[in-house]
Amino acid sequence: MNESEIRSRFDFSKTSRGRFHKRYEQGHAVTFLDHDPDQEIFVTSAKRDPQLTEIAGKHLLISRLISAGFEVAEPIRDKGIDLLVYSTSKDGERFVAHPIQLKASSSESFSLDKKYANLRGLLITYVWNVESPSESNIFVLTFDEAMSVLEQKGYSKTDAWRRDGYYFVRKAGSELKEMLEPFRMTPERWQQKLQPA
Repeated sequence: MNESEIRSRFDFSKTSRGRFHKRYEQGHAVTFLDHDPDQEIFVTSAKRDPQLTEIAGKHLLISRLISAGFEVAEPIRDKGIDLLVYSTSKDGERFVAHPIQLKASSSESFSLDKKYANLRGLLITYVWNVESPSESNIFVLTFDEAMSVLEQKGYSKTDAWRRDGYYFVRKAGSELKEMLEPFRMTPERWQQKLQPA
């Protein structure tokens, strides 16, 4: 925009020249906004919306499952199952479906809730770094596998797990990442985890 366009779109009547000059000289950072001046609502890139993270994680997971040759369905009501992944054998005689509980994160978090213990065949699916698809990872564990990780790390001895039946790690360290590595999904691992019995 040229100067006359800028002046016509923005009100500079309450501004003062040089107000932040000294602070600017001492150092500054620029934050870009995802914003169109003609729109009333905008979101800064620094503010995260957990719903958007879950939506992005769900679609990233769906794309990986379809790429691995599976079909995906989304339940109309959420009662602990976010997605159903299914396939049939090549001869069409065997059908298998797995319920998925999705844990999407913009970082590398790990959690477990006792309420999922009795959901037969449930796959707890952790999608990490959903805002950076090229850096994202997907880990798939049964409840028993996730519980084993919890126990090995000592998290099952915490008050949070004993009292509330829930444990959450915001940022996985190197030891936890190493323990989860066998559960990181590749096209081959998807086939092994989800093949018809």
